[in-house]
Amino acid sequence: MPNALSRAVATLLLGLPVLLWSMASLAADKTDTPAKDDSESVFGLTRVWKIHLHVSAENWKTMQPAAGGFPGFGPPPPGGGFPGGPQAAGGRPNPGAERKPGDSPPPPRTPPGPGGPGGAFRPGSFGFDFDYVKADVELDGEKLREVGLRFKGNGSYMLSAATRKRPFKIDFNRYVDGQKFHGMQQLNLHNNVMDPTHVRQALSYPVFQAAGIASPRTAFAQVSLTIDGECDREPLGLYTLVEEIDKAFLRRHFQTDKGMLLKPEGTQGLEYKGEDWAAYSWFEPKSKPKKGEAQKLIDLTRLIHKADDAQFRREIGTLLDTDQFASFLAANTLLANMDSFLTQVHNYYVYLPPPSGQSQSNKFVFLPWDMDLSMGAFFMAGSAEQLQDLSISHPHVGENKLIERLLAWDDFNKTYREHLRKLTDDCLSEKGQTTKSLPIVQTALKELIAQETKRAAEAQAARGPGGFGPGPGPGPGGTGMFGGQPSLETFLVKRRESITAQLAGKSKGKTPGMNFGPPGGGGPRGGGFGPGNFHAPQILAAADADKDEKLSRKEFLDLSAKWLREWDKDKNGLLNEEELKSGLNDALSPPPNAAPGGFKPPAGFGPGMFLGPPLLKVADADKDQKVSKDEWAAQFGAWFKQWDKNNDDRLENAELIAGLNAAFGPPPGFGPPRAPDDKPKETGRSDRAAPTPPGELTTQEDHK
Repeated sequence: MPNALSRAVATLLLGLPVLLWSMASLAADKTDTPAKDDSESVFGLTRVWKIHLHVSAENWKTMQPAAGGFPGFGPPPPGGGFPGGPQAAGGRPNPGAERKPGDSPPPPRTPPGPGGPGGAFRPGSFGFDFDYVKADVELDGEKLREVGLRFKGNGSYMLSAATRKRPFKIDFNRYVDGQKFHGMQQLNLHNNVMDPTHVRQALSYPVFQAAGIASPRTAFAQVSLTIDGECDREPLGLYTLVEEIDKAFLRRHFQTDKGMLLKPEGTQGLEYKGEDWAAYSWFEPKSKPKKGEAQKLIDLTRLIHKADDAQFRREIGTLLDTDQFASFLAANTLLANMDSFLTQVHNYYVYLPPPSGQSQSNKFVFLPWDMDLSMGAFFMAGSAEQLQDLSISHPHVGENKLIERLLAWDDFNKTYREHLRKLTDDCLSEKGQTTKSLPIVQTALKELIAQETKRAAEAQAARGPGGFGPGPGPGPGGTGMFGGQPSLETFLVKRRESITAQLAGKSKGKTPGMNFGPPGGGGPRGGGFGPGNFHAPQILAAADADKDEKLSRKEFLDLSAKWLREWDKDKNGLLNEEELKSGLNDALSPPPNAAPGGFKPPAGFGPGMFLGPPLLKVADADKDQKVSKDEWAAQFGAWFKQWDKNNDDRLENAELIAGLNAAFGPPPGFGPPRAPDDKPKETGRSDRAAPTPPGELTTQEDHK
């Protein structure tokens, strides 16, 4: 018996290492095998979901923003007001913003309205304050109750505010702990109001993915809406479904959700704002950063803006993943994606991974966001034709210290050009992924886009002349401010030809700038971006008696005389401020029934609220707070002479846009507040006259 026992024990001991090795192998296999990603089935180039949103009438009312909008840029948002209105002083409480136990403190919020720290106008942000509410959602038959629903967006919201087809954000977990959709907490529904093709986002994010940049995945969705007592499964149309950049996104790409995630909004590139973290609120951290993380961002901005070249090149690689940034810059340049870091103010994320963790470098990386104006569609930086030939050595608008200092460094410039060359071949060649994907997604969406075009045409017909949004029709056939562009097929070919020529040293391309040339096609032509982009088409349609798409001096002055007669309610031959406001609201606001689901603006709200007071100030020559018939005629006569740049005694659409934008430009304080030690930068251009300060109007005396 003892011998048998001894043999059994010996056998067990001999076998124990094998058993332990086997258990360790199984554990290793379990660790090394990535968990199944349930979210993969949500996305795809031709994946089209059917999504139904159901919200109560009370919650729909709560969703309407309390404040926001750009002065003079069309109608106020439904149910809300513009800055300076009754609700602008403090907004209203956000009933959907209840935070759960253990949640990180929210980042500082910008005050309601398009302002920011110090009261300065915040470029890139219309200042909307969106509330979450409880709603039900159905996705291809899968029903989820009590999800969080709110509107989203800046320009995309503003341009669709008169309809129910607005951009949405869905938060599955906001009211029901642990509720997710295929492992995701949030999804975005982009309404493509600025992209008549509907495919720019779906085609652009894969370019960043091909460049090795972590970027959102997309699909499409047919969205319908039920508002109790108001509409039942009303079709809203075609949306692009876009993955949220959140903790789940970070875990999937960086194997951690720790670190500091920022979404800068309204700040000119990575500005150095001094050593006080409180001055960096416009960098919008998504959670409260650790002290070391905040300091690292300050160190990066100081290095960019204060260090000499030797220090910059020696230290930049310790703070910024320069190879990743070269790829990020190459992808933006390839796509001529100007509504981005290339114009400095928004539509990108910056992420600092933690110092420990799998494959973490603890260096800042850039992530793309909001691609609906990529592929040469951001007309404020130039026409589609000009952006097809965007410079690869100066692809950014104005001054961007980070891009400029890196491109001036031969080592980085070489890496960037190598990324750009490879990306051009991989994506834009005849067999490139973007070239091949375009007809595939167009075919998949052909019928849905036709339906969308029909709905847009019907809405435009109801809206009447002028109006807001892209107008009906994708691509060259489209109308409105984002229509009339060359086809995407043309962009891909011309962009490849331009980049190839520039890489070979045969061309320098075109350096962009806000309004660096009059755009071609059917969108706004020249004149920068401002009230003229929205109101010039309305004025042209109202005054162009002979339908030649130009305004003669007589037509322009006839319209001004007509306005004087109609707006002079007390028939005393004078216009006071209230009459100017009311008249401009009547002339330039869309009708209350502009589109299905349209809103009726509160009394006194509209373009006149912002255009009326400065118009009174500039036209009131004798400063009696009223505009006489003679003062009115003199002001419009002076404007016609000033705006008629080619001296042909006609105002074309481009001249009308430029004139209105110059007369009713952005308010004083445009741009973020400067750090205390900052000084105004010289432009370095001696061949240009000093611009009129933003927000100032040119008086009729200046042109006598």
